[in-house]
Amino acid sequence: MSVSSIRVLLGGKSFELETEGGETLLEALRRSGFTLPAACGGRGKCGKCRVMINGSVRLACRAAVSNGDEVVLPESTCGRILTETPKILHVKGGLSGCAAAVDLGTTTVAVRLYDLETGREAATSSAWNAQAAYGGDVISRIKHTMDAAGGLDELSRVIRSQVEDMISSALDRCGRDKSELRHSVLAGNTVMQHIFAHFPVQSIAVAPFEPYTLFDGELDDALLGAPLYYAPCVAGYVGGDITAGLLASGLSEKNGRYLFLDIGTNGEMALGGKDGFRCCAVASGPAFEGAGISCGMAAVDGAVSHVRFSGGFLYDVIGNVPPRGMCGSGLIDLIAVLIELGCIDEGGRLLPPDDVPETMRRYLTRDDDGNGFFHLTREIYLTAQDVRNLQLAKAAVAAGISVLLDAEGMTAERLDGVYLAGGFGSYLDARSAVKIGMLPFISPDKLRNPGNTALAGASVMALDTEKIACARRIAQCCDYIELSGRADFAGAFAENIAF
Repeated sequence: MSVSSIRVLLGGKSFELETEGGETLLEALRRSGFTLPAACGGRGKCGKCRVMINGSVRLACRAAVSNGDEVVLPESTCGRILTETPKILHVKGGLSGCAAAVDLGTTTVAVRLYDLETGREAATSSAWNAQAAYGGDVISRIKHTMDAAGGLDELSRVIRSQVEDMISSALDRCGRDKSELRHSVLAGNTVMQHIFAHFPVQSIAVAPFEPYTLFDGELDDALLGAPLYYAPCVAGYVGGDITAGLLASGLSEKNGRYLFLDIGTNGEMALGGKDGFRCCAVASGPAFEGAGISCGMAAVDGAVSHVRFSGGFLYDVIGNVPPRGMCGSGLIDLIAVLIELGCIDEGGRLLPPDDVPETMRRYLTRDDDGNGFFHLTREIYLTAQDVRNLQLAKAAVAAGISVLLDAEGMTAERLDGVYLAGGFGSYLDARSAVKIGMLPFISPDKLRNPGNTALAGASVMALDTEKIACARRIAQCCDYIELSGRADFAGAFAENIAF
């Protein structure tokens, strides 16, 4: 087998990487631990694994490299990740050593280290999930475990190694020894927790979508030699990240009824309060994460996060750097503005220049199918297919909310609060989400953006392991509604396609 050496440049750093004959650049990067996104799993469809090879733009999943080649990875592979959490109120204190809380997301991983004696945060770190090169959603990851020999072994090894490295690095930064780690608590969606624990995931991908376990009891698992606890799950697509979020938000102890939303590639939601919750999950697709969108990207430096119109199009860019694309919240803002300005009709068609108000014509050209092609900047644009992809995503979320409200026999106006959790929820402008029909109309004073509630919930349990039992009780009090095959969900989805 021939072996070549290439140079990889990322964020001002240079790495020497050996590649094996016959493998693609993406495969070589995967093997070496780089987390270049590949939402389609490396099948050449999403275009998200673009890199520069010797000055030319190429798809890493389709490129073979030769000895001496220089590869420049996009800066988006090292952007900022949401680690802000609600205030942690449940602190036991008075113990010795450290504990780690882990938020295992499909796209990102966040680790927070605590001093158990004081209950204070000692270190926080985050990174892109090292499995990103195997697909941008859980279905792609499941497919890899089924199609590739040793696929589950590979994905589990990659993510466990990453998390252990992150915890080790956090301990080192605090001047603490690995022997001082007393335990870790991990919260993620059901598929991510299964892969981490090396449990089979095929059954979650097909009806009736039953997981191998709900993590509702003790497991003999460890990280860095210390016990590892998992947040309990509700169902195949309502995972430990949701139960952790309900714990951290305190909703399980509140009177009234609240809607908790964690929207990303999968839209997981719960409606209820101290008397229990009804839960469901929708396959909202990758549009909210920036995948499947022509100029879409994750919510990292360079992403347009908000758009408005005042005599011209104004926008905010994460990191205050030149814009390179749009994240989900920016996409929703832009489409809401274009609807209001008469550039997108009720059915979702992006109109060509001749069919829009005269003041808007300079922003639009016509595509080959007679639809509009909108230019926010010279490099950032919106296509008719982008609008369609967002329509499908927002309709799924709206339909899931509709089913939950109907199951409770209530309207959105009667909700006592709406919690928009996670990175997407933190940037989302609820007014734009209402405008496009993704969220029902709700009073602004009922909206909350609590941040990374999965990490917060894992932190609550890490600081006081007795709270793990509380999370299990929350999971047991969740009534899961499986939406596939339900006529009411299908009807609500169809009704919510239009803007």
